[in-house]
Amino acid sequence: MSLGADAPAPAAGFAILPRMPDPPPVEPARAADGFEFVSTRAPAPAPRRPGLWLHAALFLATAFTACVAGAVQELEEGDAGRPAALLDGDVLLRGVPYAAALLAVLGAHEMGHYAACRRYRIPATLPFFIPGLPILGTFGAVIRIRGIIPNRKALFDVAAAGPIAGFLVALPILVLGLVRAVPAPEPQAGGNLVIGQPLISRLLHAALLGSVPLRVDSLYVAGWVGMLVTSMNLFPVGQLDGGHAAYALSRKAHRWLSRSTIVALFVLVSAQTVRSGTPPVYALWLVVLLVLRDRHPRLADESEPLGSGRALLALVLAALFAVTFIPVPFRLS
Repeated sequence: MSLGADAPAPAAGFAILPRMPDPPPVEPARAADGFEFVSTRAPAPAPRRPGLWLHAALFLATAFTACVAGAVQELEEGDAGRPAALLDGDVLLRGVPYAAALLAVLGAHEMGHYAACRRYRIPATLPFFIPGLPILGTFGAVIRIRGIIPNRKALFDVAAAGPIAGFLVALPILVLGLVRAVPAPEPQAGGNLVIGQPLISRLLHAALLGSVPLRVDSLYVAGWVGMLVTSMNLFPVGQLDGGHAAYALSRKAHRWLSRSTIVALFVLVSAQTVRSGTPPVYALWLVVLLVLRDRHPRLADESEPLGSGRALLALVLAALFAVTFIPVPFRLS
């Protein structure tokens, strides 16, 4: 994959269901990456914990699909047209660094949520990793929460812990991927996949290597996926991590940010569609945000103020979104 210095910078949280007047037990919505939460009037019993075998089986399956994805990215030019090359154990081993780095990023994100839940004694499961297609190798990971989020401080801390932990693991992987990159050869007409850079990668690219277009390996891609996951979770919409943080700050701010973010993404998707003639990657994410909208259930106690320290941390989350957002995740050149 190629990384152009002048390539346009391109593109999961927990879900809380709204509270009903006399709510029956509610099945939580699912998040692509992050955690789930069900809000009820009375404290819910601790979730029925699935056996550790299920977590282990999903982790091993995801590790395998991630290895395949990493091996595909590392295929030599002569093997690119031979899918059977992936049956070679030596070829498959080339995907191990990518798989290890990617699972570390996703695991850090989910364990950040999990640790915050443990701090507030909120019942939560260990992460469920989701195997994926060989493109990236996974559809993310998720933990499940069925306890009550007691107050705004707890909601904010649980929401913020995942993206911050994931970013702190993804950043050194991204830097190492840039250091390992080599100058990109002269591009041939058509068929070259160029991945867009988030702002943090652009700044590091310029500081470490100047403006030379680079050819990156799968290790950089793992860090890049970490940045993508962080930014997508930090959209201040609905029940994404950024939406939860916004709700903890203010119900009114959450409603306004959710609606204005959806409008802004609609404008971006429309402009990219007109420019390229085809719907961009973010068209699907726009559909997801339209489903989430500005819905968010009430907390057990919303009277306790969030405090200036967490308000400042909210600005840090906004900055994380700014430096990890990728307006155009990839393009063919």
